[in-house]
Amino acid sequence: MAVEQLLVVEDDPAWRVSLRETARAEGCLVEVARDGEEALSYLSDRACPRPNLVVMDLMMPRVDGWELYGRMRADEELRHIPVLMMSVANQQVNLGGVVGFLRKTVPQDVMLGELRERLRRFDVLPPPVGTSQPYALRFTEESALALDTLPGPLRQLLRQRLYRAAELAGGELPLMSTWLMALPGTPPSLLVTSEGVRVVLEVDDGARQLIASVVIIPPHLPRS
Repeated sequence: MAVEQLLVVEDDPAWRVSLRETARAEGCLVEVARDGEEALSYLSDRACPRPNLVVMDLMMPRVDGWELYGRMRADEELRHIPVLMMSVANQQVNLGGVVGFLRKTVPQDVMLGELRERLRRFDVLPPPVGTSQPYALRFTEESALALDTLPGPLRQLLRQRLYRAAELAGGELPLMSTWLMALPGTPPSLLVTSEGVRVVLEVDDGARQLIASVVIIPPHLPRS
């Protein structure tokens, strides 16, 4: 079954119109949201049609794409909705529920052509059986501010790894990882690293959440 109902989450008005019209030309019924907060309001409204696919930008005001993704994945009713991410950052995304990544670094007509092809080939699959629900990811005010000072590409990579840790926290952690490890002590905690930046995640199994409590940034890294 192809995409019938699509939610586009994009803060830029010109991109929002282009994405909407491209999807409509492929026969999709399209709803739009200007940021993650509007998208969550739409998704939580039972009177609104449930989308088969959410196309979301990652860099948005208020609630950005990463937080929107994380809150969807931690919600039992939303976590099986497939997500197609968009960003100006060049990166590979290996996260549950993410079916692709569109790069805004290419000309707009090229990216819209890729979206068109993805919509034509997309299959809506039934929710997987027996998969564990990811942990929610929370940030203290200090850790959120520290992450915001990092250069954009590094910040994007860290956000991806933090949400991947939330995916893995509900099951067994990988025995060998270059970026994720369990720290000894009580209460339990995890360490996520990237290019020398270290983020400590406190594990709250009762609430099924990870709390990013400490961010350690090497002094040689540039800040934004």
